[in-house]
Amino acid sequence: MSNPLLRPNDPRFQKPDVHDPAGKNRFGESDQPAEATQSESEVYAAAASEEARPFEPRYEAQQQPRTNLLLLLGGLSWAGAAFGAISLTGAINLGWILPLLGIGPGGAAWFLAYEDLKAIRVGAITAEAHSQTRYAFWLGMTALLACLAIVAAMIYRQMHFLPDVV
Repeated sequence: MSNPLLRPNDPRFQKPDVHDPAGKNRFGESDQPAEATQSESEVYAAAASEEARPFEPRYEAQQQPRTNLLLLLGGLSWAGAAFGAISLTGAINLGWILPLLGIGPGGAAWFLAYEDLKAIRVGAITAEAHSQTRYAFWLGMTALLACLAIVAAMIYRQMHFLPDVV
């Protein structure tokens, strides 16, 4: 022990006994049946087992679903991927920047939809938004992957079409 003034089994630090001299628990056991001990004056007494719960907890949704925003972000990312794919054919000169710009909205849609799905699971957002949020999750993820694939294809194409320097 760190304090030399304390002794083992010091009576100052012993828990008081909850049993009376007869050996019964002073707080839990009584001689009367449970129905007879409850009265109107005992407000904090435990309810009998036949009684219904006096209070049923009801949870309310705290957040609003943002499925429209998520679908818009996923759609913008897919639009960037589509214009990037068209620019691979050479039809659009400035199309190479659009898949780069589509990475941000696609990642944001994916991440925010994932967070919304977690909030739906715990009950902070209503369950009616689950299917649209899940759709936005997959839309954002696939759009992000498509934008990254288009950027990789553009880099690969640019590396193979550069003239050799002598």
